[in-house]
Amino acid sequence: MKSDTRAERAAKRRFAILTLLHHRPRQQSDIVAALNQSNLFDDDRCTDPASTARQQRFQLRHDRHALRLMGCEIAYDRRSKYYTWRNSPFGLRLDQAQLSAFAMVLDTFTDSTVLHANDIRTLLNYLVSLLPADQQKALGTGRRSFSIDLHETTDYRLADPDTIKEIELAILRGQQVEFIHKTARDGKERRHVIEPRPLVFERGHVYLSGWSLDWNKELRFRLDYIVPGSAQVLHPTISSGRPRTVTKLLRYHLSPTIARNKVSEHFPGQVVETHADGSATVTAHITDLFDARRILLSYGLHCIVLEPPELVAEMRTIATELYKIYCIQSE
Repeated sequence: MKSDTRAERAAKRRFAILTLLHHRPRQQSDIVAALNQSNLFDDDRCTDPASTARQQRFQLRHDRHALRLMGCEIAYDRRSKYYTWRNSPFGLRLDQAQLSAFAMVLDTFTDSTVLHANDIRTLLNYLVSLLPADQQKALGTGRRSFSIDLHETTDYRLADPDTIKEIELAILRGQQVEFIHKTARDGKERRHVIEPRPLVFERGHVYLSGWSLDWNKELRFRLDYIVPGSAQVLHPTISSGRPRTVTKLLRYHLSPTIARNKVSEHFPGQVVETHADGSATVTAHITDLFDARRILLSYGLHCIVLEPPELVAEMRTIATELYKIYCIQSE
């Protein structure tokens, strides 16, 4: 059987180098040993070992040059003495910062019940499978300095898949969607037709927002309050001439206890005016009174709502009802 030509052996040797570096970085001694085992060097077996080693190093330099011309980025780290194939199309290798960030994302969705969590985990596991063995091991054993808490308060593994499919289909197609929503306040079921916007995960829940054809304004619905099986895509497409969402001016005052360090940015574009006593007045434009009420109530006695009037009235009603519960009933 005819032996390989030099060109054929060079091609096999370069492919073998890529195969070795695809799995993980290697030192030159590891590469040489593997290539020797496969008899891929063109060396003179009659020469002494030192001359053979020089010939092999010379061929490796030519191989690296040839691979670089082919677009393969093989880098050498002088400190660790490792060769790394940085742009392998067949695998994935991350630097330390990228690996740490990837570990955070993995931890975040390991036990997550957020919508599409299984799809996210499938993608992340696929990316893990592309990593070399040493980095896969590091993901499983390394310490974490930071974690992300999604604060999930609804288990969306129990969500009706047909309902989600219909709603997302309407969003992607830009069409109206009809559904029945059960309100938390009175438990009544009401039919709605809206022009939907993308679903949003916010403060532990997934919300569906859109322009209501019946109410002629923007409404928001918790996804898990939509009656399973009631969602249906309608043929009419979303109108491009809908009026913009009405905004309201929000103003509230924070006591020095809260404001003396830094005021959290709960509302996009908010303006903070600090006062000599350490307190602050915050001004912002909002579209959702419910969200604003929930956020500001979390400040307790340290927040006074100044505007809009309807939110001031709601806060006054809440304060009165709380007084009845905690003060009058205990007397």
